[in-house]
Amino acid sequence: MRKVAGIDVHKAFLEVAYRLNENEISVSRISYTMDGLTRLIKLAKRHMITDVYIESTGNYYYPMYYALKGAGINVHVLNAYKTRRLDPNKTDKRDAIWLLKLGESNLFSGSYIPDDEMLALRFLVREHFRLADRVGDFKRKLHSLLWRLGLYARDIVKNLRSKRKRRLLLAILRGQVDTSKLEDSDIKAIYNVLKRPTMRTYIAVVRIHLESIEFLEKQLENLDALIDCYAKKFEEQIRILMSVPGISKILAVGILAEIGDVSRFPDKNKLASYAGLVPTSRDSGGKRRRGKISKKSNKYLRRYMFLAAMAAMRSKSRRIRLIVERLRGRRKHFKVMVVAVARKLLTIIWFLLTRKDVWREVGYSKRIRSKRYRGKFRIPIRVAIDVLRQVGYGVRKIA
Repeated sequence: MRKVAGIDVHKAFLEVAYRLNENEISVSRISYTMDGLTRLIKLAKRHMITDVYIESTGNYYYPMYYALKGAGINVHVLNAYKTRRLDPNKTDKRDAIWLLKLGESNLFSGSYIPDDEMLALRFLVREHFRLADRVGDFKRKLHSLLWRLGLYARDIVKNLRSKRKRRLLLAILRGQVDTSKLEDSDIKAIYNVLKRPTMRTYIAVVRIHLESIEFLEKQLENLDALIDCYAKKFEEQIRILMSVPGISKILAVGILAEIGDVSRFPDKNKLASYAGLVPTSRDSGGKRRRGKISKKSNKYLRRYMFLAAMAAMRSKSRRIRLIVERLRGRRKHFKVMVVAVARKLLTIIWFLLTRKDVWREVGYSKRIRSKRYRGKFRIPIRVAIDVLRQVGYGVRKIA
């Protein structure tokens, strides 16, 4: 027999609502600690609760989710936007009772929670892009500062996109390079400006930006190596995704991690809707209105597809070029073209993953570049052992 409980999750406590009988509902507040989770499981077992309904609350619900799942209780994570109450009088007790009634009505299905391996990949790729965004921020700050210092020649500033030239400039500012023997004209021009007495105030800030970029780029290399270790189990799906124009290794891993099990999408339009690449629609009184793309979707998958679409539009794929030319002939805005290409790529990805086939196009071949990692990177022994076990190796301690 199915019996339901609704839990309103907070950082410090859990508000649990469950039925004692047909007309009576009990609400208990349990502290969100290890002892509290043990008490919650005992309460669920005592009242024979089989299903628990909660709202998605960022990272807060994960400990409780895995604790209840390990105890054999079905946990349904609901979209907070879809399950919000219309009643303006909001309390924790009323929210828990509302989740209980939603679970009993069975009107909403729970959100998809991937398995542990796919969840780890999803987390690592999201961290990769967060670090990459921070690197981009520091590069823009460095670019802006050099313009402020009078280095307005675009060719000189643009050359600092080279990792080798940034390292050379940083070594000069640290006093590790003899400037009298410096041969790089661009870096020499930057140094000649920075060594002026009036510019000494800015040297420390330029050095901080360069050191931050160098540190974050090393962390990115370490993170990418860790992603490669976890992604070995999904080599076949990643190979399929990388055959699509515009999709690199990191984008392929990210798209696969966000999609998860592709069989949960009955058709390509459901997957496009999940990524927020379909227009909003409002039908009333026989009138139909189409709006902008929906933002109530997986924002990470939408971003990955935008990046893939912009790269595909620069590729030599004739299919993508025909789509872009057709949209340009209709005088569509560039962003509209990017959305259209992103949706087209995602629908093709659905077919490829479903049929386990690769992108095939006459006259187009994609060169897959393998990224090489130079030097060593450090990870904890516990993480290294976990990675080895994930890829199929047996690890045992030798006395």
